[in-house]
Amino acid sequence: MSSESNRHISEAVKQRRKEIKEEAKRLSGVILSHPFFPHDIHISMAGVKEWLNQPHKYYAEKNEALLLLPELLEQSEYLGPMPDPKHRDYILTGHIFKTQIAGNDSWIIVTETTWGECMVHSVSDYYPYIKEEQNL
Repeated sequence: MSSESNRHISEAVKQRRKEIKEEAKRLSGVILSHPFFPHDIHISMAGVKEWLNQPHKYYAEKNEALLLLPELLEQSEYLGPMPDPKHRDYILTGHIFKTQIAGNDSWIIVTETTWGECMVHSVSDYYPYIKEEQNL
């Protein structure tokens, strides 16, 4: 269990989140790749903000992982396309990459837009279309 609950985030973790957001500005505009994914993956400040705003069982560790996103994504397992849980009309599909944060499964979500761009959207310790019985 995380030392930080999403409802009771310490001031130190909040301060570190601000520092990470500032440091992560260097990632905006970066284009990533994955050995088993055929598209460029873009990082925007909107994706950085969404990553940092996501609730997560390991909130502080999830925030720190953002700074390692290029390596984290490259070492992740591409699981394939999954439906967009929010059913947004400008999203063709979500692409899911399984990774580890604090030694536990997490999923990097890359959205593919109707105009053909793949963008880092966020990270989650829960994705509704992935069931544990799938043994991913």
